[in-house]
Amino acid sequence: MNTHRAQANGFSVDNLFSIGTDATPKRSRPSSTASASRPSHLSSSPSHAQQTPYRPTPGPSKLNGSSPAGFPSPATPATPSAPVIPFATRANKLTVQETLNGHLALPTSAQLAGSNIRVALASSTNPKDYDYRIAYERPMERSEVLDGLIDEAAQIFKEYYGIEEFGDPGIQSQEDILVVGRLCPETDAAKMTETSTWLESSRMLGSGSRVLLKFEPDMKVRGAPPGSGGMGMFPGCLVGLKGQNGGGKLFSVKEVLMMPPIDATYTAPSEILARQYGTGPKELGGNPMSVIVAAGPYTVDSNLDYEPLQAMLGLVQEERPDVLILTGPFVDAEHPLITSGDVDEFPTQLFRSRITTKLAHLLANSPRTAVILVPNGRDLTSQHAAFPQAPLVKEPELGLPKGVRLLPNPTMFSINEVVFGVASVDTLWSLKSSEFFRKCADAEPAKPGEEDPSAKDVMARTCRHLLRHRSFYPVFPSPPPSKMLDALNLDITHYDLVKMGSSGPDIVIAPSIQKHFTRIVDSTIILNPSFLSKSSAPASAGTFARLTIQPMDQENLNELAHTGMVDVGGEPDEPVEHRVWERCRVDIIKV
Repeated sequence: MNTHRAQANGFSVDNLFSIGTDATPKRSRPSSTASASRPSHLSSSPSHAQQTPYRPTPGPSKLNGSSPAGFPSPATPATPSAPVIPFATRANKLTVQETLNGHLALPTSAQLAGSNIRVALASSTNPKDYDYRIAYERPMERSEVLDGLIDEAAQIFKEYYGIEEFGDPGIQSQEDILVVGRLCPETDAAKMTETSTWLESSRMLGSGSRVLLKFEPDMKVRGAPPGSGGMGMFPGCLVGLKGQNGGGKLFSVKEVLMMPPIDATYTAPSEILARQYGTGPKELGGNPMSVIVAAGPYTVDSNLDYEPLQAMLGLVQEERPDVLILTGPFVDAEHPLITSGDVDEFPTQLFRSRITTKLAHLLANSPRTAVILVPNGRDLTSQHAAFPQAPLVKEPELGLPKGVRLLPNPTMFSINEVVFGVASVDTLWSLKSSEFFRKCADAEPAKPGEEDPSAKDVMARTCRHLLRHRSFYPVFPSPPPSKMLDALNLDITHYDLVKMGSSGPDIVIAPSIQKHFTRIVDSTIILNPSFLSKSSAPASAGTFARLTIQPMDQENLNELAHTGMVDVGGEPDEPVEHRVWERCRVDIIKV
């Protein structure tokens, strides 16, 4: 969002923050006075199956050393080998691996003192929405949802680029037209390439047909970050295209329009002021907010002792953050001891004895910490095998204590004014592995010094796809399962539960098999904490993340609440953008 700078003694929203880091902005709020005229350059005329894994005959249990009666001991290869370095003797324990906004201070011991709950959690999730029958989709229902996504994207393109109407890409035309649709490969199993990319239109905008695309050598891209040098495309990518179908068999693309940035989220200054500087219940009293994030698996491959989880919870108990966010899998269906049958407890018993007891001990020692659990498709304790996925069941199966909140996968919720989005599906790897990059020039070349620093960053580009498509999983069809990627049972008829909505989150938590990272993309922090336990790492020691979110400037919040932005004629207490990317420090820590 473009900020307004003050003149003389007027107020500028930049004064709310102590730093001036640049980032590609989200879309600012629509103005009722904005011109809806069409720019001249945009003139237009009229499921992969999942195989059941082989499960060998159960052998002696690693939990108690006994062998179940009537079952022979397994062959040596079926028993998982111990790690070269036991987890307890791992090196560099609890060391910081990477930091975003390292100039921001960590909380002091005085700020961490006290046991009262300091934050307010809010979520609009309705658990009943996820109580749907799996594998009952009908082809017509699926097609209607997919059609609706294209029509919604068309409306976004019209509003952002000032387009009056779209043409049909399948109709022969000798003039350039603007079309909109979804990019897709020739077959579900194929990969999109320069010569095998198709555009699928909706029934309303193009009779639902598919047309082969031909990318012209001098093709340009519009809406990409300045200096990107091209555009990444993937199956399911929603685009606007300018070109023509001269022969009726393929659409010649001269310009690609990217999906625009998602809208920013706003909150009234008086509400922010109360949450950040109030001294009552669920108020921070001017102190920073602390959040710790981790993703499963939570135990090493050689046992089910959950040592990585215990090691991380030791730090949590010491620092007593406001919120602890944990994503599954908690009891992993792919754990070697579970796939081999070398275990003598039911999944719910494992959860209660290995996870519930540890969380209960944490909450007894840090009652102000709220715990949020988000499931994963590999969770044996989850009763839902599809995505979007219902929350775990708290009682009586898991016996979780008060203070633990169960949310679906994916989910959006707020901690005070800060909006979080969480998905435990590896969307980032699905996007990166399916994408192909087409080099092309910017339709509006950037001036020297205006290039986006992350324009050519591959991971930033991947994160940008996720945000701009307003979805926690924009890939369609989903790529086939592989060594790097789990099978995904994507329920298209409930795709509304996968969308982010019109306003984007301030922080997106997207655990991925890729190396841990943080990025600021379109004014949003994208965090991949990686996994707490990684079989590829020494002693299987993975990583987790600690977030420290500093408050806004109190004096300027007071001014906004009572007089508004005087330099632009703003009203008192008019909602302001959160700009969390400026005031959030992220430390990725090795467990």
